[in-house]
Amino acid sequence: MNRITRLAIAASLALPFTVAAQKGNTTHEGYAISWDKTIAVIPDSLQNGMFKLPAWTIAVHEGEASDVMGWWMADMQAVSTAVTKGRPAKAMGLRLPQVSGAAMAAAATVQEKKAGFARLTVAFALNDSTTTEGNEGQEAYMRTLAVKYNRAVVQAQIATYEKQLGKAGDKLADTKGDVAKSQSRITKSSSNMEKIKAKRGKIQRDNAKVSGDIAGLEKKFALSNDPKDLQKLTKARQKLAKGESSQAKLMQQEAKVQGDIAKEQGRLESSAGKAEDRGVTKEEVQRVLDALKRKHDSIQ
Repeated sequence: MNRITRLAIAASLALPFTVAAQKGNTTHEGYAISWDKTIAVIPDSLQNGMFKLPAWTIAVHEGEASDVMGWWMADMQAVSTAVTKGRPAKAMGLRLPQVSGAAMAAAATVQEKKAGFARLTVAFALNDSTTTEGNEGQEAYMRTLAVKYNRAVVQAQIATYEKQLGKAGDKLADTKGDVAKSQSRITKSSSNMEKIKAKRGKIQRDNAKVSGDIAGLEKKFALSNDPKDLQKLTKARQKLAKGESSQAKLMQQEAKVQGDIAKEQGRLESSAGKAEDRGVTKEEVQRVLDALKRKHDSIQ
């Protein structure tokens, strides 16, 4: 196959891919979201040592030439007596019902980097130098390979996004768990805060009562100068001092719990934001995955 023929074939196979690329209809990995290409089987030729054999060429869009060759050799293992690597690779003792009269098949792949596909060229022959008398079934068989290998490429893309979906789901579940934990801690701290406030309120009322008692005892002692009245006044003052100390400690506890609640509120807002973002991410991954599955089914 000369250079002009090769370029013409590449151009005819690449046109649909070029249009898709211009639309920007791709994932961030570069996968086309939809299938807008045409399965084409192009008459071609394949150099086999000193001999040139009539052949057929197909395009495997977004595929790697090495992968395509691996798939072809694996397929040939099941329908031939021997498969050998090389350029071209060969399948000898061919038993392929779809292609009558062929005893061997030879294949070569080329990576069309700019066009974005791998080109597979296959020749069917009697031996290294002699082609088959006819080509019955060859074009149809090559078309089945084109469908199969193009679907294999998209299936790998689907597998990539299924893995991403699993990770996105795990991250979302973790983040929702963080949200639930923060909400639980806030609820617990808020309940504790109410208990502290109730306790502090009671002590504050008791202190107010004791302060009133002290005022009365001070007046009484000032008039009586009785040691018994002084003893009662001293006990009341000690009780007030103890109550004020307890109230101060409760105020410190209240401030600490309030700080804990504020921190947890910050964590909650952060986790909730992440959960929302990750929920959107999971939905986006699911949308791409669904699109790739439709793309796979569109290859016919």
